[in-house]
Amino acid sequence: MKKYYFLIFLLIANFIFSIMLGKHFFSIPKIISLLVNRDTNNVEYKILTQIRIPRTVATYIVGAGLAVAGCVLQSIFLNPLCESYTLGISSAAALGVVLGLILKLPIGKFLMSTISIIIAFSAIYLLTLIFHKTIDIGFVLTGIVLNYLFSGLIVMLTLFIEPYRLHYVLLWLLGGFSGIDTKEVYLCSLIIAMCIVIILIYSDQLDILVLGKEKSISLGVDEIKLKKILLTLVILISTFCISLSGVIMFVGIIVPNMMKTFVGLKHNRWILFSAITGAVFVSIADNLSRNILYPIEIPISVFTGILGSVFFIFYIKKSKITL
Repeated sequence: MKKYYFLIFLLIANFIFSIMLGKHFFSIPKIISLLVNRDTNNVEYKILTQIRIPRTVATYIVGAGLAVAGCVLQSIFLNPLCESYTLGISSAAALGVVLGLILKLPIGKFLMSTISIIIAFSAIYLLTLIFHKTIDIGFVLTGIVLNYLFSGLIVMLTLFIEPYRLHYVLLWLLGGFSGIDTKEVYLCSLIIAMCIVIILIYSDQLDILVLGKEKSISLGVDEIKLKKILLTLVILISTFCISLSGVIMFVGIIVPNMMKTFVGLKHNRWILFSAITGAVFVSIADNLSRNILYPIEIPISVFTGILGSVFFIFYIKKSKITL
């Protein structure tokens, strides 16, 4: 119980701290004053309500979404290295968005991301069957290969983007919250939050799912149906997270594996703790990215990539994997 209280305190404290930081520093009395007076013509009020708060909400929901997606994928495929980035989901969504921008398709980036992710999942599954790989390791290996393929295609496609849009696209591909839209943030946050709640409802069945196919059947869990539902929710979460922030790597690996050592594999606790920790983790990374070299904003993937690389080294050492 103390762990819950500590994480909730950390969540609230970090939220307040995040909206305070920036070129215009807001003290807590100032924040309260601005929110109480609600002067829509006040520049500071606009900065607070149209930039700082929506951006912090976006970092929280994206961090929570990516962490929860990592938990679900690791449980479904029984592999601790599964997440939306390593499986090529993020790169597939990014490829869809970039392709939509180039072709100037009338459909939005959410739909393009979803279509691309579904195609990527289908390709990973088919390649796994073709090469007779087991689902646990086959998905990861195939996902990594497709990740590089999609990344290469994205780089090639950027050659056809207009110069005035190229800078925005490249920053978006590296992950960041500088170009978010307030209405888009709250809509995406609502959908991602609903998906996380539904996943938590299925957490007891996930506890059974990881025991294996025979145990799942004997305990009355429809393995195939459950996996379809959970993968659909992961696709939705990944789509909206990537649409909001671009590609942020390794959050779905670092956070779930860290939380697993603290709370164990009871899925309701593991998913909830991972969601809260993921939210704080991405928020801290965003604070560093926009403040450490102000006015230059560093892409978030720089920080998550460095931490992810360090994590992989420790994981290989701990697992005693021979290369």
